[in-house]
Amino acid sequence: MNEKILALEMYSKQIEAIQKEIASVRVLKNEINKAIETLSNVKVDEETLIPVGPGVYLKAKVIDDKALLGVKSDIYIEKSLSESIEDLKKSYEELDNVEKEGLKRLNELSKVIAELKEELQKEAEKMEKEKKD
Repeated sequence: MNEKILALEMYSKQIEAIQKEIASVRVLKNEINKAIETLSNVKVDEETLIPVGPGVYLKAKVIDDKALLGVKSDIYIEKSLSESIEDLKKSYEELDNVEKEGLKRLNELSKVIAELKEELQKEAEKMEKEKKD
């Protein structure tokens, strides 16, 4: 019985970690969508609003059809806006797959936890019955 209780605690911690991972993935997906939307609306030689933070925008004039994409910390590559959008869409798809896999693992672990709880309940009832006899 103790092993099942420990397993239940372990699975619960795994579920918590997966939920945090899914939440982080969803935040990144949201940021990518905003970047795609912003890049899609940019026109060369026109003024546009560039988001720099929550509710903060800079008025800017785009001088060419290029964007800098971060590939590692402090390393950026220059790509056309259309290439940048395509790269962002690929990143979004990858994150979407990570989220789906996380949800799948979450569902599997939830089933295992439900089974363990049921087994523990039966064992507890059996022990209670044996005490009375």
